[in-house]
Amino acid sequence: MGFGRLLFSPEGRISQRDFWIGFLILFVFGVLIHAVVLVGTLVWLLSTYCWVCLFSKRLHDMGHSGFAQLWIYVVDVLGVITLIVGGLGSVLAAIFSGGHIGWGLLFGGLSLFLLAAFAWFLVRLGFVLWVGLSPGQAGDNRYGPAPLR
Repeated sequence: MGFGRLLFSPEGRISQRDFWIGFLILFVFGVLIHAVVLVGTLVWLLSTYCWVCLFSKRLHDMGHSGFAQLWIYVVDVLGVITLIVGGLGSVLAAIFSGGHIGWGLLFGGLSLFLLAAFAWFLVRLGFVLWVGLSPGQAGDNRYGPAPLR
C-alpha cells in the first residue's frame, strides 16, 4: 500500500501491520515537528486529517464506521477541560487564599491534574491498542475487500 493512500484516504481497509506502520510514521512525525514550536504545532494540527484517515480505515477493517473514533475526541475535550479547571483552578485558589490552606489547595489541584492526565493517557492508549491489535473481519465487508495479510 502506498503512503499516500495510507495517510490521506479514509476509504477502504488496512491490515494491522499497515496500521502500525502508519501510526509510527505519524507519531515520529509529530515528535519531530514539535521541535519547531509555532510552525510545528500548525503542521501537527493539519496532520489530524491523516490520523482520522488512518483510524477510519482500520475501523473499517474491523467492520466499524470511521465515526466510531469520534468518542475519543469527546474524551480529549473533557480531559482538557478537566486539566484546565483542576490545574489552573488550584493555582488560582492557592494564590488568592493565602496562608497554609493555599498550599493544600495547590497540591490537591495538581494531584487532580495528574490523575486526569493519567486517566486520559490510559483511555487513549486503550483505544490505540484496541484498534491496532483487533483482528479485521475475514473476507469482504461493506467497506471493501479484505486487505492483503
